[in-house]
Amino acid sequence: MLSRNRICLCVLLCALAALAGCGGVSSNQPVPPPGGSFSNSSLNGSYVFSFSGYDTGFANGSFFAVTGVLSANGSGALTSGSIDIVDPSLGAAFLTSNALVRVPVSGNYNITADGRGSGALNFTVNGSSVQFGLDFVLSSGAHGLITRFDTSGSGSGSIDLQATGLTQSSLSGSWTFGLNGVDAGTVNPLSSVGSLTLDGNGNVTTGIEDLNDDGNASGLQSVALSGSVGAGTPGTARITTSVSGFTTTTLDLWPIDATHFKLIETDAQGYLAGDAFTSTGSTAFPAGPLVLTLSGEDTQQSSFAAGGLLTSDGASTISGGLEDVNDEGYVGQAPAVSGSFTANGPRTVLTFNGIYNGFFPNFSLGAGNYTFAAYPFSGGVLLLEIDNGAGSTFGISSGTFYVQSATSLTSSQGYGLNLSGANGNGEVDTIAQFTATGTTMTGLYDANNSGLLVSDAGLGTGTWSVASNGRGTASFPSLQTTGTSMIGSLNLTFYVVDSSTVVFLETDTNQLANGAFLLQNPDSASPAARPRVALMRPSIPISRTAAFHAQPAR
Repeated sequence: MLSRNRICLCVLLCALAALAGCGGVSSNQPVPPPGGSFSNSSLNGSYVFSFSGYDTGFANGSFFAVTGVLSANGSGALTSGSIDIVDPSLGAAFLTSNALVRVPVSGNYNITADGRGSGALNFTVNGSSVQFGLDFVLSSGAHGLITRFDTSGSGSGSIDLQATGLTQSSLSGSWTFGLNGVDAGTVNPLSSVGSLTLDGNGNVTTGIEDLNDDGNASGLQSVALSGSVGAGTPGTARITTSVSGFTTTTLDLWPIDATHFKLIETDAQGYLAGDAFTSTGSTAFPAGPLVLTLSGEDTQQSSFAAGGLLTSDGASTISGGLEDVNDEGYVGQAPAVSGSFTANGPRTVLTFNGIYNGFFPNFSLGAGNYTFAAYPFSGGVLLLEIDNGAGSTFGISSGTFYVQSATSLTSSQGYGLNLSGANGNGEVDTIAQFTATGTTMTGLYDANNSGLLVSDAGLGTGTWSVASNGRGTASFPSLQTTGTSMIGSLNLTFYVVDSSTVVFLETDTNQLANGAFLLQNPDSASPAARPRVALMRPSIPISRTAAFHAQPAR
């Protein structure tokens, strides 16, 4: 897409990684024929595509997000579609707006038997032809995990079959939403979570929101919302607050079904994208075992990711928890996490005690107490840090609680995986497919490390185990890299959410990430089987991750 910087970027990445080659790289060993029964016909109908990450095409890269609907014809063609793009780097390159709204798009795709697919989106910006590469893996005909796959940027997201017959009345009721991206002023991380209730005409009857702008939540808590939300593909939302800098936000909403839609900001006053889920609109906070995933920046503006298991009594207390953390290569575990929460309508204030959420002095991990705004939805809770950090240093992390309903993997079955994180080169996004048999896992992966591409590489033979509480580990000690990857192994700590959904934390010291893997069911195209995984993560400016600490595990 952005050709004049491809050579410089490629040379830089090659030098950093001591690589033998550059650009799109395939294995130099025979790729085993993938098993399974997926094909191009598995992708057939109208799908909501959504992914976000970092555009590296020009020296001044930026956060980007893409959301829209594409029609797949079941034979390898994306015959029509429309997408929204927020991308300051792209806007600067083509002398146009940083928010491109309802851009006509077409493209192509090819799906192998194991459910992994590749393709491209083609569109025009200010008279110039542009292409985004795609790489994805399907869990069924109704859902998949996707990455951007070209030398000018990298990001992760999802593909969802769109339900038909959605109307304005389909949107009435209570919704919980979460948005992540960057602000328009200093282009620093910005996240929000909130709740709103819509009447049958789309008017916001009640609404509340919390924001964190680059670690600062002062004056951005319990913000009252008003506005309206209109149905359509896409629909339009106008959300109004009384807070300076956030007075009116205009977003497109791309409905998946009557319980879930995607959101993307289109006014170029900020660059946000995320999800909205149906909720009860009450004080309900889930009880029982919960799976936690968090990510963002610590108090030293370093990349941070965490996962864990906790137990809620549904009334006021979190107990019996543990948290695993990777803070820019510092890996550890907080073994005794507890917490308390107080609900006030749809908004809950949650305080974690004894978790890792940032560096202590001298760049060492230390457990502390942190406060989050928590908004329940049907199936979990969206979380956003609101404590303003400690002293003059602020952290920003967001994430999700998922209600846990299973604790084991299904053996001898295929899983699709998406990993999204950072290493010394910047953003990294990976798509993989593997089969879990007995205690081993084998499969193939594709990776995009800020424009450095690896395709059809072997995961090698990995091993895995899972405890009775649903916390497990997986290790792929010998990734087939052919000299093209910053990492030669992949180590994960994972947490089973339900019979088809697992979320994980990468625990390597030279790369951090979180993500999910999903049980594959090639014969199902039912939206009812679609998992509702929304891994929230504030955008992490890549300039802040250039010097990875790469410390030994502790």
